[in-house]
Amino acid sequence: MLKIELNKNKLLRIFGPAAIVVSKGSISILGKNYRLGEKAIIHSMRSYVVLALEDSILEITMGNGASLQEPSGNEEPISTWLSVVNEIINREMRKVVILGGVDCGKSSFTILLANIAYSRGLKVAIIDSDVGQADIGPPGFISMSLYNKSVIWMRELDPSVMRFIGDIRPQHYTDRIIYEINRLIEYAFSRYNVNIVVIDTDGWIQDSYAIDYKNRLIERISPDAIVVLGNNSWGIFRRFEKIGMKVYELSSPLVARARTRDERRRLRSNRYRKFLETAPIKRFKMDDLLLSGFPLFLGQEIDANEISNIANAEVYYASRTPDMLHIVTPVQPRALHMDRIREIYGVSKVRVYNPGFEKGLYVAVSSDGIDEYPGIIYGIDFANRTVAIKTLFNGKPKFIRFSRIRLTENYTEQLID
Repeated sequence: MLKIELNKNKLLRIFGPAAIVVSKGSISILGKNYRLGEKAIIHSMRSYVVLALEDSILEITMGNGASLQEPSGNEEPISTWLSVVNEIINREMRKVVILGGVDCGKSSFTILLANIAYSRGLKVAIIDSDVGQADIGPPGFISMSLYNKSVIWMRELDPSVMRFIGDIRPQHYTDRIIYEINRLIEYAFSRYNVNIVVIDTDGWIQDSYAIDYKNRLIERISPDAIVVLGNNSWGIFRRFEKIGMKVYELSSPLVARARTRDERRRLRSNRYRKFLETAPIKRFKMDDLLLSGFPLFLGQEIDANEISNIANAEVYYASRTPDMLHIVTPVQPRALHMDRIREIYGVSKVRVYNPGFEKGLYVAVSSDGIDEYPGIIYGIDFANRTVAIKTLFNGKPKFIRFSRIRLTENYTEQLID
């Protein structure tokens, strides 16, 4: 254990894993204050700058890979960040969107703003719109949390509302993500009567399509303030000042904890586990559910026995769209039978699913189409028309929405094209 003396207004950056106990004085981490005897835990994939609010002594226990660094010069932009936070709060800005690249400090600034607003008695909502590196909800969801405590990592917050996107890649879902963000903002003000909503975005900003997406997001939600982290993104969004939006361009910390691809995968696996590992398997009647997001369930259901006779093979389930027939069967029908199926039903394609195709598919479960909860398909019994889902969702669902993700038993993801 190390004992560190930190004089008033001095800074210290700590790279986790580590634990800090204040044995004298008081400190602040992202606007959360720690006083005598209080402990702060630094996760192995996080780093934070500690600000001494008064002359302080810290007892620091460091794990493998942890380190300390005393910032020099302008390495830490915390004073500028605090100045912008105070201006946003003092000017009573109600919608604030945070933009920037990967590992530039977006989430840290979001938490700093939320902590200080909350400490001043404001009702705060955070929207986590990063479907790939979700911190509030599980991956593939956009989540909102109503602030009820100060934190230093968004993962300490519980989701109040979760909206399902169904992929960890935002590129093909930009319109839907924008729609859901705007919907959550409306909920925050109308349902929860908050004073300020802070929208933390993903780090996809390095190409023209990403910039177009962020521009369309800004146009749709019309924020009072746009905070841009990292000088690589400066200048891009200044044009919104023409229509009265305040644009803040802030530096990122020069030294920060960057995550590897493997670390990002492990963080996602941990999020899946948090929401699913202890979940029981529940069975629901197919006839009471609206199943969507998977080709098999998009068309009109047709008589499986009729298809069985034509295919000369047992068919468990069948559906038809104008151009395609979908069938679930343990046996691949012969080419002659496939030709006859196409001819009789007037379709150009027949898609065959083997029993068990559904196991591990990541889904959202909902009773009202508003609040959604994650689940994993355990199996579908087509004969008895029941769906078995591993989920913590309580109640009688009406909607099951499928994703393009399959989860293995150890909660690693396989993306479905």
